[in-house]
Amino acid sequence: MLTWQSSPDLATWAAATLIPDNNANTISIRNGHTVTVSTSQSMDQVTIDNGGILLYSGGMLTVNDGAGDDITVQNGGVFTLAVNATPPDFLATATANILTGGILRVSATGITFAGTGVHANNFIYQHASVLEYTPTMPFATSGVTYFPNVNALTIPIFRTTGNIGFAGAIANTLINGVFEANGNITFDNSGTKTFRNGITGTGNVNGSTSGKFIINGSTAILGGTRLLTLPTADGMDIGASTTISMVSSKTVIGNINLLANALVMLGSHSLTHTGTINGVTTTSHIVTNGTGKLVKTNVGASFTIYPVGPNATTLNSVAISNGSGFNYGVRVEVGINPTIDAPLDAVNRTWFVTPFGGNPAAVNVNFRYEAAHCNAGWTPPPAQLELGLYTGVWNVVQVNLTQAGTNPYQVPTVVPNFGDGIEAPLVLANIGAILAVSNGVSVNYFNGNKQNGIHVLNWKLSCNSTSAVNMVMERSTDGINYRGIYMEDAAAMRCDLPFRFMDINPAAGVNYYRIKITGDAGKINYSPVVRLINAASGIEVMDITPNPVINGSFNLKISAAAKMDVQLVISDMQGRILQKQTAGLISGFNSIAVNAKAIAKGTYHISVYASEFNTMPVRFVVQ
Repeated sequence: MLTWQSSPDLATWAAATLIPDNNANTISIRNGHTVTVSTSQSMDQVTIDNGGILLYSGGMLTVNDGAGDDITVQNGGVFTLAVNATPPDFLATATANILTGGILRVSATGITFAGTGVHANNFIYQHASVLEYTPTMPFATSGVTYFPNVNALTIPIFRTTGNIGFAGAIANTLINGVFEANGNITFDNSGTKTFRNGITGTGNVNGSTSGKFIINGSTAILGGTRLLTLPTADGMDIGASTTISMVSSKTVIGNINLLANALVMLGSHSLTHTGTINGVTTTSHIVTNGTGKLVKTNVGASFTIYPVGPNATTLNSVAISNGSGFNYGVRVEVGINPTIDAPLDAVNRTWFVTPFGGNPAAVNVNFRYEAAHCNAGWTPPPAQLELGLYTGVWNVVQVNLTQAGTNPYQVPTVVPNFGDGIEAPLVLANIGAILAVSNGVSVNYFNGNKQNGIHVLNWKLSCNSTSAVNMVMERSTDGINYRGIYMEDAAAMRCDLPFRFMDINPAAGVNYYRIKITGDAGKINYSPVVRLINAASGIEVMDITPNPVINGSFNLKISAAAKMDVQLVISDMQGRILQKQTAGLISGFNSIAVNAKAIAKGTYHISVYASEFNTMPVRFVVQ
């Protein structure tokens, strides 16, 4: 009796003289109050307000068929079913309506079987209502449809709170809403598990031994702080015309299959993925529509594909190899950011690549784009391109690149240096578009060698339309952060003569050198980067030019710590050796001419072997 008050006008309240039942008018369970049904009772016209709880823990709860909904769970209200194998008894067409934000809490077993219990027609689930399952025993899955009567636009939530051992059956399971796993759960057996509107939550979801996972609602979400492990055999399908929005960063292990017009929108969140992404097209891919990245793990010698695009109808994939086993994150956006000197002469895309786990050396990166993705000065596609890398300023790190294919195009390149955890913007442009040649200064050559522990840098400029030039020699130990170590001014006549600088105190390990060049009009240009090794031994492959190889020969650029003889070995993708060549290296920068005319068109590796060590294989293409 102390639980209840009554009112004739919903304004004046007094202690009730009777415990209400179905003969009462409307019954409200108010904020902060819990009403427990522990013996057989009947009711209708019950509203559970925000913060109110109706706990069915014993006897038989009979819900009479009165006017309108007979139990209404409002936003923040909770209706708890805590009697094993005994759901409420709904008379005729009596209903319990779970409104948006309302919770139907299942704290008992035996009431989640197909077509009965919480799946009976008497339970009405509104958009974003919650069916919360708290036991640690598995919920029913064999041929069960959760939220069987909702339409495509009504998306309730099936939430689990405890760690659940093994769930799943040979027959299929369908959740017509979002599955929110806030405890660890393992799915097994061969039945497919369809999470129509996505998966989220703070628990691990492990489906490695299950039948296929499916997300196929027109809109869906993916997120949560723990691992999602997909079925080993069948992976996860993202259904036709399904758009998944990431609601937090997520790690997914296993293969993802994109059906027609299936998209994953990253927004500001990253998707870390181990496995393959299949079914990629211009309208089925990972959309980097914010700062979030597609992160692929353990990128090694073989190419890893990043099927990314900046929007739903554009694919600008990236392929990365020779990644030293690190993880790499990739995103792409429309436009050139930061801008370059002549953006009209470039592909209108910026690719952002971030390694995680270390500072890799030269990494093979292959870019994809279409003619429609290019700015006005790119029509028709030029014969040769250059690659720009932004490290606080734009640097040209590859020149004389060529395109493969017709439309879309593929451009294989090598990025000579990345920084651990540092996002590196990359652009493709016509020769001279990234760093303007209009400032009248260009670099004829820039190289270096070692002499008794001293790094000797040699270069020559062409000063065609400037009366003077300022040169700053910059050095870096990570290829990202540079500082000036020498400066020289030269008039136009002196500008055309060779220059030399000796670094008598190089840093231990690999030293990266570049020249910052400023003409009299204030335009800034940068030389290519030269790497020299300050160590007793060691070699590093810097570049292959041109790559792809188009005339049967190329130059292999190598930095050596000491004078030595090496063997260059070319092998195919199956590891079969096709060609060997010996070469003598000087201490410092080396450019070795390699004749590949006897090699058929295709993709190959070249490795450099010395008596005590060898380099990672570097991939190149013969056209």
